[in-house]
Amino acid sequence: MTPEIAEKKKYLLHWMYDFIIDEEEPAYLKKDVDECDHLLIDFIDCVETSEHKADFTWVASQVEALVKNLNDLNARLENQLIETDQREDLCALVALVMQHAGHSYEGDITEMWRKW
Repeated sequence: MTPEIAEKKKYLLHWMYDFIIDEEEPAYLKKDVDECDHLLIDFIDCVETSEHKADFTWVASQVEALVKNLNDLNARLENQLIETDQREDLCALVALVMQHAGHSYEGDITEMWRKW
């Protein structure tokens, strides 16, 4: 994982963990943020290390899988884990991973699958 991607992921997760600390009865727990982190790590590692990363269609399929997994996680948590700020940070992270894989995409590639 590049330092730039690692920093973007760390920033995103920081605010999710921070929410847990600040709330008396948070809508999600550390284990839920950890699950989100694992989904992101799996996505990033898969794209970065794959021999298929030059294939835009393949990368887009990995984005689709990530987004659908995040949809499921967020739905289980009553749509509380991913709110506006997290959505924007997730989209920026996905775009950064794609950029490092050699792809640019105008707009938001997650939009066609995401429910958050």
